[in-house]
Amino acid sequence: MADNLKLVSPKAQCKWVNIKSPHPEYDVFQINLLLPAKSEEAKKWMSDIDGWIADEKKSSGAKQISEYPPYKEDGENILFKFKQKAFFKGRGGEERPVSIMVVDANMKPCNVDIGWGSTVKVSYSPIPYTVNGKSGVTLYFSAVQIIELVEYESQTGFAVEDGYKAEETPENPFVGTTSNMEMAESADF
Repeated sequence: MADNLKLVSPKAQCKWVNIKSPHPEYDVFQINLLLPAKSEEAKKWMSDIDGWIADEKKSSGAKQISEYPPYKEDGENILFKFKQKAFFKGRGGEERPVSIMVVDANMKPCNVDIGWGSTVKVSYSPIPYTVNGKSGVTLYFSAVQIIELVEYESQTGFAVEDGYKAEETPENPFVGTTSNMEMAESADF
């Protein structure tokens, strides 16, 4: 597999979305995509991932492959798992926060809460690894394109009330920040 390979997923519905802030327990951004198990796209994608893992196993001399590939069966679908660390370490050891770029179908940056069932595409890099004699691949993502939005709705049970109203955030948090690619180029791995 070529270094710094940048790919884009097929359009798919998403599930388990943590893009605005990292998952509180694992301290990673995450998004999972669902494709029908019988679809040609899912079969090809799983074959590509299996090929990347086999290449890593061969080049590293590992004895086994990881029992945790970045996909799994989920009913009649295949769930593809993406993640991104919340921080990169710079050359000097300083931690720099990561932000995930979110754009609409016309490539315009947006600041929305993506809910389960939204149709999206994910920009990602497959990064192979070998740990304890087992090879695998992680799908690290840097951006999400929203094709059809199902906005996240909090399940708190609250209703809208008269009273205090927070100010709207006037700026898009992704404009004017260091890009993921710039962070990756300056980080030590």
